[in-house]
Amino acid sequence: MRCNYCKKQCIKKGKYKTIQRYQCKDCKKYQQQKYIRPIIPEYKYEWVIKLNNECCGISSIGRLLSISKSSVQRMIIRIASTIQKPVYKENNQSYEMDELRTYCSNKNNECWIIYAINKATGDVIDFIVGRRTKENVKFVVDSLLSLNPKRIYTDKLNIYPRLISSIIHKVNKNCVNILHRCVSLYAYYINSLRFFAGCFRYSTVL
Repeated sequence: MRCNYCKKQCIKKGKYKTIQRYQCKDCKKYQQQKYIRPIIPEYKYEWVIKLNNECCGISSIGRLLSISKSSVQRMIIRIASTIQKPVYKENNQSYEMDELRTYCSNKNNECWIIYAINKATGDVIDFIVGRRTKENVKFVVDSLLSLNPKRIYTDKLNIYPRLISSIIHKVNKNCVNILHRCVSLYAYYINSLRFFAGCFRYSTVL
């Protein structure tokens, strides 16, 4: 058997639940010749959504539903891929925009969630995950400008004045109070994910 990672020769190295295991002679990684993934019933997808909305971590969901953590991660990605972005047809509304800082893998690898909400309804208009660059900020700002906003409230980040007209742009430490409450809630969810499953330490997809 050839190694799945480095394509070098593997040797037999014990069994796991009657399944033959192999070890690569070069990279020393263990593997199987074939992997059989059990079929996950559809009702468990519904439970994944419910438990995820209740802030259960990936490890907790896997333990409660008797499925592996990697299967839970694949299920969440599959569910997320079916979500369609809502189309807003509103005008002359006020919006709040802010950034939430987290990290992937280690604290030196910053990851930002830049997003905007409707000040009156609290609906999330748009967001982007990545670095806090002008291009990423502009992506969310353009979504707001396409709605002909009455006001856009932000913090004192120096990127905003270059992208938003001073006529509709308002900057004040108390301008984004509603958004800061949302940020506190989202930070709690992210910290829960990081504590229970480590998903934000390893993947920006999750």
